[in-house]
Amino acid sequence: MCAVLNISPKTYYKYRNKEDPDYYDYLTIKEIFDDSKGTYGYRRIVEGLLQKYGVVMNGKKVLRIMKKYNIIPNHYKNSKQK
Repeated sequence: MCAVLNISPKTYYKYRNKEDPDYYDYLTIKEIFDDSKGTYGYRRIVEGLLQKYGVVMNGKKVLRIMKKYNIIPNHYKNSKQK
């Protein structure tokens, strides 16, 4: 397995049973993102975390977790033009 992954056995055994520290934060961010039907960006998710759970989380951390887990908001163009 180590030859396929191109890593040393020491590295494999070091991270084999390690839990991702961002996983539980990801679940809360994903819940707010799904409630918004995929339209909230990181700024609105930070506000949603504060309103729904009372959790203060840095916007940079939310953005980093969104990039890490590939959470991309849908951007809709306003159809009304003047």
